[in-house]
Amino acid sequence: MNMIKLIGLGLWIFILLMSCSSDTPFEADNNPQPDNDLSKFSKIQSEIFTPTCALSGCHTGSNPQANLDLSAGKAYIALVDINSVQIPSRKRVAPGNSADSYLIDKLKGTNLAPSTSQMPFGGIPLSDATIDSIAKWIDSGAPNN
Repeated sequence: MNMIKLIGLGLWIFILLMSCSSDTPFEADNNPQPDNDLSKFSKIQSEIFTPTCALSGCHTGSNPQANLDLSAGKAYIALVDINSVQIPSRKRVAPGNSADSYLIDKLKGTNLAPSTSQMPFGGIPLSDATIDSIAKWIDSGAPNN
């Protein structure tokens, strides 16, 4: 009987070790979180704008909210150095100046135009670390990288 237990234990250890292989596929994360290293616009697009903002009825399609299309291929030119529709005296993204970028205020829910809301509307606000990372991208000149 002890030999059977020993073989069973050995089999479990073998299975455990094999499951730790780097070739083991992982299940897809149904609620991906950005890794807070958003130093490139392409990463902000893929991790924030596309899954969170460029949704039907929001910032995509023929009539996007606030005339701001955040879908891939359109977001950069709609954001950087463009006046906000809600507060025309402010840039959506003021390259080199996140403190004066309306996008950061919209994400934080501060200094908003009357009757507007923090983004993402009706969703879970982005973490402070994620917003800070986007602000660093803006402060670095908001390159299209």
